[in-house]
Amino acid sequence: MPAPSAASAEEARQEGFELPAHTSSVARARARLRGRLQHWGFPEELAHTAQLVISEFVTNAVLHTDTVRIACRIHLDAERLRIEVTDEGTQSCAPQPRSAAPEEVNGRGLQLVGALAQRWGVSAHGGRCGRVVWAELGTADGAL
Repeated sequence: MPAPSAASAEEARQEGFELPAHTSSVARARARLRGRLQHWGFPEELAHTAQLVISEFVTNAVLHTDTVRIACRIHLDAERLRIEVTDEGTQSCAPQPRSAAPEEVNGRGLQLVGALAQRWGVSAHGGRCGRVVWAELGTADGAL
């Protein structure tokens, strides 16, 4: 049996899945990401950061959009892990990072993502105000 080509090895390091826009989907997205990263041999410490990022993105899609389904995509190459969450948006379109008062419990998710990710952003998707919120996390040593 021939060894897998570099292209097929690369294909094996990406996965997409859909979840209903429900609060229970936050834990499901985290678990799916964690399982895939373990399978790929991704460092555990960085996997915790990735789980925080996907949790924030899915939570925001559930709480702050009119979406029915959330699409998640993860892609790992030698230099970075990219996490994408796609939703159908809202009337206001773009997610808005906000400043939370010190006593507030919520409102810091996108600030946390900005502090943890090498890069993050938002891209338009589909009609209305659909969007893809994405973040890129560097691998520890670029050896993956």
